[in-house]
Amino acid sequence: MKNKKGFTLVELLAVFALLALVILLVVPGLSNLYNSNRSKEYKTYEDMMAEYAKTASASKYRGNYICLKDLGMEDVIKNATCNGYVVKSGSTFTPYLSCTKGSENVYKTNGYASRSGC
Repeated sequence: MKNKKGFTLVELLAVFALLALVILLVVPGLSNLYNSNRSKEYKTYEDMMAEYAKTASASKYRGNYICLKDLGMEDVIKNATCNGYVVKSGSTFTPYLSCTKGSENVYKTNGYASRSGC
């Protein structure tokens, strides 16, 4: 009897087929996880903006809102170029944020509208 070493072509194809199937199942899940975490990251920045706005000097406000750059937060967000503001209504602080990376809009708060000077 001959001593066999190695794998047959059929065995190799079966292994590649299984690997391809695993990759097809895993990659979409990782992509969704990445996008979910990215969204949570920007929500955290919004929460930080609201907290910063609560402690900001009244002289920094432009009427009922304060700009992201007036809060001193423009350097906090490292992976995108962001613009935003926080609207103060009584004791409520509502943050609005819009972030781009290159020409791609990566995050935008619902209801965001450009404000003059921000």
